Amino acid sequence: MNAASLLAAETRAEWLKAWRQPAFAVPTLALPLAFYALFAIVLTRPGSGNAAYLLATYGVFAALGPALFAFGAGVAQEREAGQLALKQIAPLPVPLYLGAKLIVCMGFTALVVAGLYALAAWGAGVVLPRAAWAALAAVHVGAALPTGLLGLVIGLRLSGQAAMAFLFPPWMQVLALAMPSHHLAEIALAASGRDIGGSLPGHAAAVAGFMLVFAAGAGWAWRRAAR
Repeated sequence: MNAASLLAAETRAEWLKAWRQPAFAVPTLALPLAFYALFAIVLTRPGSGNAAYLLATYGVFAALGPALFAFGAGVAQEREAGQLALKQIAPLPVPLYLGAKLIVCMGFTALVVAGLYALAAWGAGVVLPRAAWAALAAVHVGAALPTGLLGLVIGLRLSGQAAMAFLFPPWMQVLALAMPSHHLAEIALAASGRDIGGSLPGHAAAVAGFMLVFAAGAGWAWRRAAR
């Protein structure tokens, strides 16, 4: 089989595995929609503009679940179960294994984002130019890249339970402004036509820098996991 066929087969397997795990699929798809409906529709005053603001930021939140849990806790559990060791000695190239996971993460993110946009447009009355919707979608789905790499580093170095605990400890809130999610949210706000703190190129450069650091960390963690 060529690389494209191998990637397609691995992606299909990862997709089916994700859908057959309700503990992953249901919260990943439902929680962002439920939170947005609560804070942007139920608790927001009509005409306040908060619904459009929350759409930009919750779209980034929607990407965190699939990326961190699939790459983070999911990879950690596969490593503990011995599945990762089998992948490392299989003829499947490592980039295709990781690429399949990333495609699935982006696919789940796209599903959640589509639901958010439907809620925003028809439930919260958010009106944006078509170009702004397209730019938001690119930012939100693309947010799976840096967060997925971060999750991969966590999953390759920590146990399944430790990975879950690491994702949301209280001290992580102190570092929120230094995490890629903050910069991605600012980029999403800019895409929706809102003023942001800092410069757009600066936020984009920060996200690119995070991706390089996380990619290097993932490569190091993968080599360590193979020992």
